[in-house]
Amino acid sequence: MKSPFFLFVLAMTSAGLLFIGSCKHEPEAGPILPPEVCDTANVTYPGSVYPVLDQNCISCHSGASPSGGMDFTDFNTVAIIAENGTLLGAIRHEAGFSPMPPTGVKLSECDIAKFEIWIRDTTFIFPPGGIPCDPDTVYFQNTILPLLQSSCAISGCHDEASASDGVILTDYARIMSTANVRPFNADGSDLYEVMVEDDPDKRMPPPPRNPLTTEQTNAVYKWIMQGALNNYCDDIECDSVNVTFSATIWPIIQNRCYGCHSGGSPSGGISLTNHTDLVAVANNGSLMGAIRHEQGYSPMPKNGAKLSDCNISQIQKWINDGTPNN
Repeated sequence: MKSPFFLFVLAMTSAGLLFIGSCKHEPEAGPILPPEVCDTANVTYPGSVYPVLDQNCISCHSGASPSGGMDFTDFNTVAIIAENGTLLGAIRHEAGFSPMPPTGVKLSECDIAKFEIWIRDTTFIFPPGGIPCDPDTVYFQNTILPLLQSSCAISGCHDEASASDGVILTDYARIMSTANVRPFNADGSDLYEVMVEDDPDKRMPPPPRNPLTTEQTNAVYKWIMQGALNNYCDDIECDSVNVTFSATIWPIIQNRCYGCHSGGSPSGGISLTNHTDLVAVANNGSLMGAIRHEQGYSPMPKNGAKLSDCNISQIQKWINDGTPNN
């Protein structure tokens, strides 16, 4: 005859309620989550490739002395090592290449796949003599950076020392990381939104500085909508013959000088807001002395690179012609 204890154990076992070695209930397993989706259907440089570079590479490959002499904030630098195979060799940790990132942690297979697709689907062309300018493209190095350096990246505002509101507008990497630039979405980018803000207390540049012109804000809008690339082009053909004030000289001044030399307190007390203002500094020699960086003159533009030889020759041609308002 079975003992009562044996019958109790048998009943508990049949019901699946006997726990051996522990009286604690094991926690129920949580729901099984689907694996992270890797979007390789819509691969773009600004939306897929650059964010990975920004997170894993740009801290080393940027600034005054980028690692290996390669500045990854420059699209053309990335394009060159992508085209010659170095980029994929490094991120795949292939033999003969320095593994990147150097921390030893390899990029995810998803990120590597995005690089492979971008390189496979991109035609990299580097013509001899430079990259010709496409009239339908807004170039960062040619138009956007000089505009921001002149109008925004100045003392007390958005240079490195001031960094108002944490925003620094001195170079591509800082512009992208601190000004909330969203490629292909200008209306959602703080950089553009503050330029077209109706409220003068929120508008940039702030009063008493003059707001950017419609042409300038349109250029920023178009650059962002084209992907906010760190691109540039070369003035392979410089027209220093057909020079006019409206089509040649004034656009240079607006893009490179107007930001500092306008508003209620123009830099150095020199206002360059119209043809008459410009004629005055052209006739006394200070305009050419400044843009040529001649001794005895304050080199201009103050916060940016020297004007190209083409631009300087065009301004000289306009002066030689008698500074017409044409």
